[in-house]
Amino acid sequence: MRTPARRTRWSLTVRLAAGAAVTGATCIIAGILIGYLIAGHASSDSSPSSLTAIGLACLGLVLVLLSAALFIGRGLGQLGRWLRKPPREAPRGR
Repeated sequence: MRTPARRTRWSLTVRLAAGAAVTGATCIIAGILIGYLIAGHASSDSSPSSLTAIGLACLGLVLVLLSAALFIGRGLGQLGRWLRKPPREAPRGR
């Protein structure tokens, strides 16, 4: 009898990277919207709405870069394990 297939869970690294990417993209979009809708009509570049838009966009960019670094690190780790794995022996005849 075959054993039922088990789904593998995503690792903590992949979940953190995906969460950081989604949060970063949300921050970037919010910063752009605030900058376009609110801060675009302000007279000063140092108004609170402009600073909020810049801060959100910068935070989003940092989070997206962090998620990219986590994904790359995870991929390099898997590649390293795959390269260190000993080759399989050829199947022998019956």
